[in-house]
Amino acid sequence: MVKKSKRGSKRRVKTRRRSKTKKKFPKIFVINLRRDKEKWSKYKKDDRYIRFSACNGVEMSKENPYYDRLQIMWNAGDRKKKCTAGILNSHMSIIKNIVKNKINQALIIEDDAIVDFKVLKKINLDKLPQDSIIYFGGTLHPPDTFKNKEWSHTKTIKNFKKGINKIDTKKFRILGGHGYYFPTWKLAKELLDVVDKKEKMRALDSEMVKLQRTGMIKYFYYPAISYLKMEDAIKGVHAEHMERDMHYYGGM
Repeated sequence: MVKKSKRGSKRRVKTRRRSKTKKKFPKIFVINLRRDKEKWSKYKKDDRYIRFSACNGVEMSKENPYYDRLQIMWNAGDRKKKCTAGILNSHMSIIKNIVKNKINQALIIEDDAIVDFKVLKKINLDKLPQDSIIYFGGTLHPPDTFKNKEWSHTKTIKNFKKGINKIDTKKFRILGGHGYYFPTWKLAKELLDVVDKKEKMRALDSEMVKLQRTGMIKYFYYPAISYLKMEDAIKGVHAEHMERDMHYYGGM
């Protein structure tokens, strides 16, 4: 005789809980002077940002190994040269750190930039091009000279697609330390092998323009993933150039 089950008894169904995989972000290094605590405050509670202590070019002065190597406009004052040499030292130091520690998927920004994590979390870093440094942010400029009045930012960006684009040095160049990304540490080493072995150097973004023209730097992500926080940018050494929103690489 089969026993009837009690009315109201419920069948247990085993369900598997889906484990949440933590999103993979690049190592994000922020170049920040120790004295600029206010600028660092916007990152302080977010452990996705890693502080990298900047070189104080003014305090280090001519002891900065990049001071004598720096080529700068003939009419630039001594303080401007010290500041620019300090920025160059800071960038070269973090790039050397990436190479020394063999850090793949590394993004470098300065402390007046922020990262759009809503966009970044949708990107599969492993599927990005692996054969070049990639700009995650910056400013577009004419391909030849700042004085080119015929060049149009508005017309230039009309040809950009969302996501990875190739840099066309016949139509534009990209400047700025708003964010440049190394898919592999070996690409950082390639940059050092070309740039840091020179007897004379310009500011790093100018050196990187040369690498754009030789085809060593090929790509940029559009719209920008990392871009200037304008309240901080206008306090910097290049504040006179910071009048535009940088989501679209300098567009209004």
